[in-house]
Amino acid sequence: MKTVDIVERIEGEAKLNCTWKDGIISDARIDFLNFRGFEYILEGKSPLDALIYTPRICGICGQAHLKATVDALENVYENIGEKLEVTQKAKLLRQIGLNIEIIDSHIKWFYLFIMPDIIKLDSNDLGIYEPLKGQRWLEACKTASETIKSLAIIGGQWPHSSYMLPGGVVSDPTLMDLVNIQNYLHSALVFFEKSIAGISLENYLSFDSVNNIEKLNSDMKCFKDLCFKHNLQNFGKSYNRFITLGETNLFKNGKIKIKLVNKIDLTKVSENSDFTFSMNEKEYNDKKHTWSKSVSYNDNIYETGPLARAITSNRKFIKDIHKNYADSVFTRVMSRLDELAYLIDDTKSLISKINIKEDSFIKPKIILSEIEKASAISVVEATRGSLYHKINIEKGKIKSYDVITPTVWNLGPVYKKQKGIAQNAMIGLPSIEIAKIVLRSFDVCSVCTTH
Repeated sequence: MKTVDIVERIEGEAKLNCTWKDGIISDARIDFLNFRGFEYILEGKSPLDALIYTPRICGICGQAHLKATVDALENVYENIGEKLEVTQKAKLLRQIGLNIEIIDSHIKWFYLFIMPDIIKLDSNDLGIYEPLKGQRWLEACKTASETIKSLAIIGGQWPHSSYMLPGGVVSDPTLMDLVNIQNYLHSALVFFEKSIAGISLENYLSFDSVNNIEKLNSDMKCFKDLCFKHNLQNFGKSYNRFITLGETNLFKNGKIKIKLVNKIDLTKVSENSDFTFSMNEKEYNDKKHTWSKSVSYNDNIYETGPLARAITSNRKFIKDIHKNYADSVFTRVMSRLDELAYLIDDTKSLISKINIKEDSFIKPKIILSEIEKASAISVVEATRGSLYHKINIEKGKIKSYDVITPTVWNLGPVYKKQKGIAQNAMIGLPSIEIAKIVLRSFDVCSVCTTH
C-alpha cells in the first residue's frame, strides 16, 4: 500500500510517497516537481548579475544566497592574486543581515510549521497555536515581522535585497539606524524570554545539561511535553552524522561520522543526478522522480542545519540532549530554538561593534568582466544549514554557476545505496501525520531544493 501526500505550508510543494508494511512506513520518497533553473539562467551573464539573481532563489534565505555570492566573487579576486580589502564595518553588516534573516525564519518555522502539526496529535485544547487565529501564532508572526524590519534598514528592502557587493556593502547606517535595529531585535529577545523559553536569555544561555530542560517554561515546555507524550524523542532518527561547511564567530565548521573532524575539504563535496530529472527527460518514473539532486561529502551523505551546527560547535546543552535522544524530531527542533537564543545574543553584540565612521565599501581595482578565466567556491551557514556556491568565469562572463542548498543535503533522493537523510528518518514511522512532522523538522523548502 502507498500513501501520496502533498506537503504544503512551505516554499513550494513537496510530494511525499510512503510505502507501508504491517502498519509502519517501510519506504519513503520525497519528490520536488517544480523546476526553476537559476543555474541555467546565470550562464552567460555578467558575474555581478549573480548578486541580483541568487537572492531570488528563495524568499526566506535570500541573505544567505547573497552572502554566498559576494563571498564567491571576492574569492575569485583572491584566486587571481587580487585579494580585496573589506572593512570590519562591512563584514559586520553582512553578518548582522544574515543573522536577522535566520532569527526571523527560526521563529516562523516553529510557530507556522512545527507547532500546528504537533498539536494535531493531541486531544487537549491547544488553540493558542492554531494557524491564523491562535494567540501565539499571531504573536509570533508579529514578532518576526518586527524583527525583519531591522534587515530592511541594512538592505533597503526584504526579501531579495542586494546590498552586498565585492568590496563591502552599499549600506551606510547612521547611529539612529543602529538604535532602531537594536530596538527591532529587542522584540525578538522579549518574545524569546516571555513566550518561547519562559526564562531570561541569560539564564537560558547557561544551560549545559539535558536536565536543564526541566527549567523551561512557556512554549518550549509545551513542545517538550508534547514530544514525550507522543514519542517524538524517538521518531525522526536518520544516520546521526552531521556536517557544517561554513564558519562564523558563532559556528564552527566540521563533520561528524563517528568522531568530530574540523578539517573540511570542499573539493570532496559532490552532487549526483541518478534520480534527478534532466532538461531532456522530464517524465515522472521510478528512476527519475524529482528535480532535487543528492549531495555527498567524501562519498557519504550528512545532515546539515542547526543540529549539525550545535554538535560541531560544541554547544553543551544540545550535545547532551543529542547524547540522550540522538537525531530525533525533539533534538532537531530543540537545537533550532537553542540556536535562536545564541543568534539573538550574538547579533546584539555585533551591532554594538559597528564603527559608523568606517567605510562601507572599497572599490576593487579590477572589474570582474575583465577577468579572462577564474573560479571560486564559497560556503555560508544559512537558516537550514550549509549553503555552497561555485562560480566559473570565462571571458568576463559566467560559464557555470553551481548552487548546493541545505535542503539538497537533507531532502535529496537516494545517493548510490544510501537513502536520503529525511527519507531514512521516516522509515519505521507509524502514521503519515508523524511522517510530515519529521519532514518538517528539516524545514522543507521546495524552491531552494529545485533552484
